[in-house]
Amino acid sequence: MYESLASVYEEIFSLNPEALAFIQKQLPPPGRDTTVLDIGCATGELCRRLSALGYSVTGAEPDREMLALAKKRSHGKIPFYPIGMEDTGTHFPENSFTAVLCLGNTLAHLQNPNAVQSFFNDVKSLLSPGGRFVFQIVNFDRLSPEHLPEFPVIERNNIRFIRKYEWTENGGAIRFITTLENKSGGTRQTGECRLFPAKQKQLSGALTKAGFSGQSWFGNYKGDPFLPDSPATICVAETAER
Repeated sequence: MYESLASVYEEIFSLNPEALAFIQKQLPPPGRDTTVLDIGCATGELCRRLSALGYSVTGAEPDREMLALAKKRSHGKIPFYPIGMEDTGTHFPENSFTAVLCLGNTLAHLQNPNAVQSFFNDVKSLLSPGGRFVFQIVNFDRLSPEHLPEFPVIERNNIRFIRKYEWTENGGAIRFITTLENKSGGTRQTGECRLFPAKQKQLSGALTKAGFSGQSWFGNYKGDPFLPDSPATICVAETAER
């Protein structure tokens, strides 16, 4: 699905200044010992912005088209790897990063609670003592079989992007359906993927089981506290100091 979005991804989902400011608040000052891993980095816009601020950044992205653009746009200044959430634990040594980021609803692409637990375990092992794990997904707590969000149509120059959620037949997952229209060329591309609608309580329990020592929950990038009807589920989880 995401291959068709790669060339217009940053046009559709440009980096939110509020998101960048929030992330900066969660990171230690940039320096030689501050290393950041962005998992599901897409075309690398956040990686480039953090690198420009002085952070040592690494990107991980499984989609080949996204990864190719991330490498091209960084002009070789940032290392990017063709790996997804399931592979991070085996690709990088333990205690490699002071911060791990997983934003843009990336986490919801894991298949089930066991996959989430395994991923959190891996992230914990990758972080140095006192490190931070920042992730953001749609707030699935406010979804129900009777209620799914309606996404606004995104229009940018010559493109139109339409998104829709549908419950699977057993109600245990969500079908994420997209349509990308090229208004000048008259082309139309559709895509679909499965999302696991993990709720805040599930995620909090998985973080505790993985060994994170602290958790802070927010409902948006303004830093407002998480509530059941918040638009997003954002967590900053911390590992213990030595």
